[in-house]
Amino acid sequence: MKGLYLLVDLAVFAGPFALSFDRKVNFAGSWRSFWPANLMVATCFIAWDIYFTREGIWGFNPDHLIGVNLAGLPVEECLFFIVVPYASVFTYATLKAYLQHRNPFRWGHFSLSFTAFIACLWLALHFHGSWYIETSSWLTAAGLLWVMATRQLWMSWFWLAYLVLIVPFVLSNGVLTGITFWEYPLWHRDAASIADHIVWYNPDHNTGWRIFSMPADDLVYGFLLLGLNVGLFEVFERRRLGRVYPSF
Repeated sequence: MKGLYLLVDLAVFAGPFALSFDRKVNFAGSWRSFWPANLMVATCFIAWDIYFTREGIWGFNPDHLIGVNLAGLPVEECLFFIVVPYASVFTYATLKAYLQHRNPFRWGHFSLSFTAFIACLWLALHFHGSWYIETSSWLTAAGLLWVMATRQLWMSWFWLAYLVLIVPFVLSNGVLTGITFWEYPLWHRDAASIADHIVWYNPDHNTGWRIFSMPADDLVYGFLLLGLNVGLFEVFERRRLGRVYPSF
């Protein structure tokens, strides 16, 4: 289906954008913090994406694209780095606004971050030479180390948002990678049998583990993408609002 990837982008973006004017969250009022943060992160990820696409680590099925490219990258893929972070940071801000001091990870986020840090180190070392998972794991481990060393309080809210977002993240990425819920088990290694990908991955550069059709490696990559957006959003939001901004 031509334009299927673009439809996925629009579906991810539409709901959060429409709800951005909710009075309690007023995420639209935080656009001055979100957009600079997103632009910085998206620029880095798009450059990374261009390089990995040229190296054949992943690629795109032209049957599902509108045919517009930027530096060899489908415009839909560039939009991915805008719409997914937008929906995710919106979710983060919504949880923070509505739950306030009732965050279940308020006191346990350091342990979660440390566990994730060790897991990323293991993945990077165990899958040495598999560029996708190795690169994602090293960068995520570095980010987690900084978060723990500087004791970033926003990380408790990020963990909550990330866990809430796992299901829609798997669903949207599953559409991009040829998901068929009724045909494949939860953990599925045979990438060749997944039909009609919008996005394909070179099996030499990932773990081979899958959640439905989505490479499990995307969970690490997504954690890094969303974490950087939230972290920079926090920096800009604190500068914008000063002491008025709640840290919880």
